[in-house]
Amino acid sequence: MKLHICHEVGCQALIPMGQRYCSEHAARHRKPNRAVNSARNREYNMYHRDQTANKFYHSKEWKKVRQFVVARDYYLDAITSLPVSNDRIIVDHIVPRRVLPVDQWLDMDNLWCLSPTTHNTKTKIEQSLNQNQLKHCNKRWWIKVLSERTK
Repeated sequence: MKLHICHEVGCQALIPMGQRYCSEHAARHRKPNRAVNSARNREYNMYHRDQTANKFYHSKEWKKVRQFVVARDYYLDAITSLPVSNDRIIVDHIVPRRVLPVDQWLDMDNLWCLSPTTHNTKTKIEQSLNQNQLKHCNKRWWIKVLSERTK
């Protein structure tokens, strides 16, 4: 029987060729059950997610504006100018939606496209700022800060 080393970094266990990971690491790399994920997402949406935001992001108006912004920005990350696939692109509010009045939530001048990596970096920075600081962070400031962080 042919054997090879487990694909887990640092693990030297020998396993049969048909397996990718040893029994110790297989559970860590197993894909979660789709039904379990669906139930978990539904439960999170009902009891934990901001209902106002959830309703807004599922509205017909948001979906139309989102598609327009993606087309306007040519599927490019606003910071890195690298293309992002349609299923991964994130249309983000430059000034976060939660600090804006409702009538500005669909303002296209406050929306841009980001890759998941850039969006995660921006979110971490947003979490370190207070509400008043967030209201005054404009596009030019975000480009400067995020460009420094993504180098």
